[in-house]
Amino acid sequence: MKTTTLRNLWAAVVVLGLGTGCGNTVQVKGRVTDGEGTQPQGLVSGALPLGGSGTVAAATQVRASTVGPDGTLTVVAEGKLEAQGQYTLDVPAGEEHLVLQAVDASGQVVASALLEATAEGQDAVAPPMDTESSLEAEVFAQIMADKPQAETVDLVDVRARINARMAAAAREGASTSETFRSRVKALADAVRAAQQAELEMYAQAGAQTTQTALFHEELAAAAALNVALDAGGAVEQAYDRFHADLRAAAEKLGAKVEQQAQSERAAGASFRATLKARLSAEDAKPLVDAAARASAGLEAQASGAALSALLAAANAADDVKQQAVTASTTLRTQVRASTSAALAAQAFAGFGASVAGTTDVQASVLGRYLGVTATNQLAVSAAVRASAAAAATLDTTLDLAASAAVTVSGTNVTLLATKTAEAYQAYASAVRAQASALSAFGVKAAPAVELMLVAEGSFQMGQ
Repeated sequence: MKTTTLRNLWAAVVVLGLGTGCGNTVQVKGRVTDGEGTQPQGLVSGALPLGGSGTVAAATQVRASTVGPDGTLTVVAEGKLEAQGQYTLDVPAGEEHLVLQAVDASGQVVASALLEATAEGQDAVAPPMDTESSLEAEVFAQIMADKPQAETVDLVDVRARINARMAAAAREGASTSETFRSRVKALADAVRAAQQAELEMYAQAGAQTTQTALFHEELAAAAALNVALDAGGAVEQAYDRFHADLRAAAEKLGAKVEQQAQSERAAGASFRATLKARLSAEDAKPLVDAAARASAGLEAQASGAALSALLAAANAADDVKQQAVTASTTLRTQVRASTSAALAAQAFAGFGASVAGTTDVQASVLGRYLGVTATNQLAVSAAVRASAAAAATLDTTLDLAASAAVTVSGTNVTLLATKTAEAYQAYASAVRAQASALSAFGVKAAPAVELMLVAEGSFQMGQ
């Protein structure tokens, strides 16, 4: 979930199409802000800088750096900070995965952001540097330092999984640099596990792709988001459009919307499990909770889109499709407003009841799609109960996967991703087996079980 101010900085470069870059460099324009700052700069001595209050006054220069395979930064452009935190850099064209850093007079970094790509002959606008963008840059650099050389990273996904609430919580209670760095390292592993679980799920669904392919396909979506954020328009609408564009990008690579939702469930479960195990200290609980809510926001977007896609493909009646839209909108609204992971989980429980009718099958989206009546609802109710039982088993299996792959000190990212994907695949098989119990509904039986998958399998929190 993203909050509603201009602090969400996925696509670090917005292509303007004005082509004023000269030679092999392009102009990158941006600004440093005091955004999302609840504490003054330098409050935590030696801690990694995360922007916030006083950043603009402290910063004097901005530099752009490439990120080496070990996370090492190499400066490729520098420029002075101008009035109100504005800056312009001449950055080499054809670069990807750049880090922008604002530094003070002593050369200490006070804020940072990620710059996704520079295109030959095209000037660009970078997003404002703030607390959130600084955490995103720290996590990305940590991923690059920790990952095997062959492993690739989707920078857009890094931004999608980190929001301003997480950035504020990451700094909260971090009394030492070591504490903060341990949180960054846990976040880096959590993102890696999420991305690998996503690919595992895609592969099981027959959609073969890579994080590199996803990154390149998502660049246009990220650029459009940056334009909207820079313009200061309606932020929630900008993110709704962004997520829709990301879904379209994945579809171009062969992943259907329903498959994307299933992949996001596994990705989110891996992400949350890593942070829950790695950040077990009391002072880290705000970060774990904020991360869970951010993950819930991604799943809410994916689940709502999958629900609509399923009903459209099944030629459901317009009133049924509208009921589904209402359920999805309510879910997104409640998740965005949630102040705890528990409240986000309650929102998903309500969504599940609206879709699958755990309390009133006839009035649910599923019941109205199938045309459930008093004479035929027993079979549907039994299938819904079986689906709920499969979801409970999924929770237990996910806990076992986390126990096998994650400890307080480290994460076996590949093992966690694989076991999580296997758990979701087993869950899907169990739910789809209910199609035979719904055979009396003919061709509607197969879409019905897919609706139950969406209703019961989302935002699994474990035991």
